[in-house]
Amino acid sequence: MYDYIVIGAGVMGSSTAYALAKEGKKVLLLEQFPIPHTRGSSHGASRITRTAYPEEFNGSIMAVANSMWKDLEKEAKTTLFKHTGLLCTTSTLHKELVDTQKTLQRYNTGPVPIIDSAEISKRYPLMSYPKEEKACFDFSAGILYADKCVMAFQKVFQKRGGEVIDMCKVQHVTPGDVVTVHTDRGSFQAKGLVITCGAWSSEILSDLGISLPLQVMAIQVCYWKARNGVDHSSLPLFISLDEISDIYGMPTSEYDGLMKICLHYGVLCAGPDMRDNTDSKAEAKNLKMLTEFVASTFPYLVPEPAIKERCMYTVTPDNQFIVDHHPIHRNIVFGAGFSGHGFKMAPVIGNMLAELVQGGKPELLVDELRASRFDKKSKL
Repeated sequence: MYDYIVIGAGVMGSSTAYALAKEGKKVLLLEQFPIPHTRGSSHGASRITRTAYPEEFNGSIMAVANSMWKDLEKEAKTTLFKHTGLLCTTSTLHKELVDTQKTLQRYNTGPVPIIDSAEISKRYPLMSYPKEEKACFDFSAGILYADKCVMAFQKVFQKRGGEVIDMCKVQHVTPGDVVTVHTDRGSFQAKGLVITCGAWSSEILSDLGISLPLQVMAIQVCYWKARNGVDHSSLPLFISLDEISDIYGMPTSEYDGLMKICLHYGVLCAGPDMRDNTDSKAEAKNLKMLTEFVASTFPYLVPEPAIKERCMYTVTPDNQFIVDHHPIHRNIVFGAGFSGHGFKMAPVIGNMLAELVQGGKPELLVDELRASRFDKKSKL
């Protein structure tokens, strides 16, 4: 019997398994697909990491996560992070920008001024924003090498005695003082269970009587080619805030010479196994919005994506994730609904879930991240 079983070997599950193994626990990490794979939300070469959040509690998580990524780099003996800085802009959501400035000034060193579009253009001549645009800069931000991050967690987890079984589909969970996880490769038992299944979370949680307001979105990940070979590699990361959807981008780590620019939004799909069967008209509408943004903001990019790929978000109504325990079986905990911005927080989330499944009270787990905030809509 294991001390703990973790279901889902994406970045959250791998981080949690590592956190438990680090405490000397006997841990089994289960994954339904071959490792590595591209079916979930943790694959790819790059993710933005930032402290730039309007919510102070997200800033407090990132202040800890930033140092924890460095610790993982040292233990795994590999580079996981590239420092670039991030430009956070908006033409309409000025309160959110001011709140973001406050978070940055609390958790970064030194003042964080708000600048206008003229100053943006002066600093970054390859970018063009409307007159009403305002911005602030996150000096802590950079790129996490996503695939390498997941592999690093799994490497140090196994080095500490952890066991990984991939191509192992969970069919049913029997709760109790001893939890039994039934899979297509046999049954496994443990004193506690952590569920970090991403877009498949609802399938397993509903089997345990938990219904959360989670929706699965198919995301278009787009890469854009420069006109006449103009070099965009020195640009910072950016996030442009809007009432409808944020747009983010970076000089790509995936494809030399291309910019990765995407909507932080997608098209709802019937389930995680239906990722490639979505509303084509809605996707075309989203792509049109993104293309118009690229054409107006990046005049030296070809306003048509050179490459399009797929990813998935599992989103909540407020776009904040959920970390909590089962209302009856407190040795079963879960992390879900990371809404496309949780990857950077994975070291902290893993520690939260590890502490929670052992009966602890994680200091950074605020009410805004608990399932109870959806009491009227959930069965928890």
